[in-house]
Amino acid sequence: MAKICLVLTAPTMEENRRILERNLSLVDMVELRTDLLEESQYSLVPSFPGQSGVPVVLTCRKNCDGGNWTGAEEERMALLELWLDGGFAFIDIEMDVEPGPLSGKAAAMNTEIIRSFHDFDGVPEDLVETMNRFDGVMAKGAVYPRSSEDLFRLIEAAQQLKKERKSPFILLGMGNFGFPTRILAEKIGSFLTFCSDSEAPSGAPGHCTALDLNSIYRFRKISGKTVINSIIGNPVSQSRSPHLHNGWYEKEGLDAVYVPFLTDSPQWFMKTAELLEINGSSVTVPFKSDIIPLVDTTDKAVDAIGASNTIYRDGSGQWSATNTDAYGLIKPLLDTLGIADLKGRKAAVIGAGGAARAAVFALQDKGAQVAVFNRTLSRAEDLADQFGCVAYGLGPEYAAALREYSSIIVQTSSAGMPPLEDVDPVAFYSFDGTEVVYDIIYKPEVTRMMARAKEAGCRVLGGFTMLEEQAVLQFEIFHDGKLK
Repeated sequence: MAKICLVLTAPTMEENRRILERNLSLVDMVELRTDLLEESQYSLVPSFPGQSGVPVVLTCRKNCDGGNWTGAEEERMALLELWLDGGFAFIDIEMDVEPGPLSGKAAAMNTEIIRSFHDFDGVPEDLVETMNRFDGVMAKGAVYPRSSEDLFRLIEAAQQLKKERKSPFILLGMGNFGFPTRILAEKIGSFLTFCSDSEAPSGAPGHCTALDLNSIYRFRKISGKTVINSIIGNPVSQSRSPHLHNGWYEKEGLDAVYVPFLTDSPQWFMKTAELLEINGSSVTVPFKSDIIPLVDTTDKAVDAIGASNTIYRDGSGQWSATNTDAYGLIKPLLDTLGIADLKGRKAAVIGAGGAARAAVFALQDKGAQVAVFNRTLSRAEDLADQFGCVAYGLGPEYAAALREYSSIIVQTSSAGMPPLEDVDPVAFYSFDGTEVVYDIIYKPEVTRMMARAKEAGCRVLGGFTMLEEQAVLQFEIFHDGKLK
């Protein structure tokens, strides 16, 4: 099983001990970054392994490899040789360095050598060859994928190394594109994953915290048989979906993990999905339309809305696309009203983007008469034409029209979310308390429009319930069963 290695980045040994103490139950080993230590701390380094209680990697990273050491190479090698007296489990020596006396000293101290290299420019073409030049020892490659294509090539290289190498290896992607490799270390064959403390400087770009590895991603439960689900988008790091899905996996006792993939090309993501045998994926902006041509089948909701937020493998292994946004939106509304359909009701949809399309579809599907309101009238008209409803602009001159369709007001635009928290898209409209006001934004929990509607006595719904309901349906699709 892949190990969790906490990188200690504090300037003093006392601070590093405190960091280790609060993370000790969460990690299997630590890396002591001596290049980040104050020089006054050097004499304390040899005593650290005996005090740590876990295996320790001794590292003094050069500035050119992303570290802080800018001194003479002779001095660095001399310090490493001196510090080896402490009984470290591992020592990291860069591939472009001749280890010299360090090899003999490491052997005498029963310290395993890791030969490492770092590439901050991307994923080198000769990654596999570079790693395999050191097949007699543990090889480490830390590269910086800059695209979905880079991530695909990195995972492809990991799978090749997993088949070819006799010795263990460490392979990871730095930065946001490389984040999945840190979660899926066991899947790609890496000996370990590195992480940082939540209260200390990160050891490298894209580090997860030790707490998140354990509490969100259940890293220690991931095996070769673990089912992988994902979410793709750009950006994607802000998504709450990993918290929801992985929390449900824990509750339901499922051997599965849900991982965010920053994506710049859904085509390359789909190739990565084949490599990793990904089971299903949530799809968020800006790829809800772009993903459709890449799947084998679509359903009625996708065909009508022109967007998919969920793709999954059907019984034959082919990719299917659906849209759970519509379901996620309509279920909380019907629950609030205590009814099964919306026949005889008039509903206003604010906005004309992808979320508005899902809202119009969902409302019409349950029998409501819908009007689309948008600042750019032509966009509202385009959307309305597709669904056979009416369209209006968004401003004081359209207040009477909004009043006519005010039984249910669904706000789908970006007005109200950061950095537009102070924007109320219907500031010109006076609520009278009879409206059901539904803002699909979930951050902040209460938008300016929602607060004003609540003060007027309206029934008000926020976006988190929609997020949760659409995710519940995704869970049930991915795992062919009901969430208990």
